Amino acid sequence: MMKEIVLEAKKREILTKGETNKLRRDGKVPGIYYFHKEKPIPLYVDKKDLIKVIHKKTHMITLKLDNKTHKALIRELQHHPITDEIIHVDFMGVTAKEIIEVEVPIHVVGTSIGVKEFGGILEQHLWSLKIKCEADMIPDAIEIDVTQLNLGDAIYVRDLKLENLQILTPQDVAIVSIVKPTGAAEAEVGVVEEEVTEESAEEEKEPDKEEK
Repeated sequence: MMKEIVLEAKKREILTKGETNKLRRDGKVPGIYYFHKEKPIPLYVDKKDLIKVIHKKTHMITLKLDNKTHKALIRELQHHPITDEIIHVDFMGVTAKEIIEVEVPIHVVGTSIGVKEFGGILEQHLWSLKIKCEADMIPDAIEIDVTQLNLGDAIYVRDLKLENLQILTPQDVAIVSIVKPTGAAEAEVGVVEEEVTEESAEEEKEPDKEEK
């Protein structure tokens, strides 16, 4: 379950473009909080605090607004097209038992047999998983243990056994796989090609013997 992360927010009035830009220059990020059919609340948060929350790789937060707390998801972040600075944030309020859809990061743990003993390479194909679950059951991350994987092995979405949530990512998507080093694969191809060439050469010689 996700750890509680609190973010302070303050209500704001509808601002002009100039006032909004000044707010950003002062290190604040304007945003909005909405919850079902209730009237949306314009607000702003400290940019440094928001960035800290984002770096924690979690969507669910406790938004503290005018001495009241609200469970919310960071639903959208808008970035400046040139500087990539965060210029706006949308918070969506949720209840603890509300069923929601989110994407959570995938963390690979362990060193596989194929990598450790046979020099294989771990390739990660999927970095997040789309799930549906109750808001208070959202995990910080999905851990994938690759310790037992050998060369040629892979873990697919269908292999995951997760409680209290429904996986929405297609079942046939590969998450990780252990492949042979590129050099080893090329060497095998070279050996096969050499064998084929030798066989072809021998076949060409046989007719010559018959002609003599």
